[in-house]
Amino acid sequence: MDIQKEIIRITSEYFEDNLDYHKLSIASKEYKLLLNKICGRNIDIEKGRDDIGFDNGWALGTFWAALCLDDLIRTRQFIRGINKAIQEKIKKQKSLHILYAGTGPFATLILPIIFRYSKQKIKYTFLEINPLSFEILQGVISKLGLKDYNIKLEREDATKYQIDFNDKPDIIISETMQNALAKEQQVSIFLNLMNQVNEGTIFIPEKIELSIGLKKAGISEEETQIKHYQKEEKIFDLSKEAMFHLNPIESKLNGEILFDKRQTTLDEKRFRGFSQLLILTEIQVYKDEKIGINKSGLTTPKIIKDIPSDLKGSIIINTQYKISAQPELEYIITLPNPR
Repeated sequence: MDIQKEIIRITSEYFEDNLDYHKLSIASKEYKLLLNKICGRNIDIEKGRDDIGFDNGWALGTFWAALCLDDLIRTRQFIRGINKAIQEKIKKQKSLHILYAGTGPFATLILPIIFRYSKQKIKYTFLEINPLSFEILQGVISKLGLKDYNIKLEREDATKYQIDFNDKPDIIISETMQNALAKEQQVSIFLNLMNQVNEGTIFIPEKIELSIGLKKAGISEEETQIKHYQKEEKIFDLSKEAMFHLNPIESKLNGEILFDKRQTTLDEKRFRGFSQLLILTEIQVYKDEKIGINKSGLTTPKIIKDIPSDLKGSIIINTQYKISAQPELEYIITLPNPR
């Protein structure tokens, strides 16, 4: 079996413009089986399940990182977004440098793409901090016959990684996040790398937005659809445009990086008929390749408060994103005094 051709065949469904969930599910299962076969190791062990903690968040255990492939829309949209970014760049320049920060054990998001382009045109830097994931990644790269490609593997912390001034990447990929940007290092990774590159560098994802939202009352979890969520106000934006002006040094307090505080006020008219306050996550992977609210595990709404049905007055929500050992969007909710 030609493994490279098999990967191209199996993953071709990710590139189809028409979204067919049944075909996508079959492709995902095949892709996962092939990667596990290439790996040849059992990663569902204690060492594989252990997340690694840092002062600015967590790196997922190898087993959990590999499971991300099961999130169909996440995987599809990221692969498509990366491919579109490459197509855009490669029209304008002869060669590309792609940095992939937090590859996990299989570099899942780039493998479907890597064999579709000339190895002379693109060079890659793969960063992975988890020792077991890095070890497996080395084996996978070797077994896939990628040693002839221009790929540099580095076991490095992407939140502290120093980019070569004379070899800046054209595209930077990092999907190291959970819904509401909690726990993992996505924000720290992007802050570090954004401060070292030019304005023309493309970041994948391009933008992650957190918003205050509401959920309609009287709708069971099984019946809930996108139309039952209402976005109220954006409270945090992780993007090149939003972050380039930020000087994290000025925002530090006791070793933690604090972003601007935001206050959202919802009067009675705005929350009437809704039963829950939420943090909503939306991802613009690249241009029109997006992951909407509740389309993926990355964009599952986070419930932060039940709204009493007889509440009178305004709800005030104070929010602030914090980078610490447990990065998260912190919030304080003030309900009106009962009448």
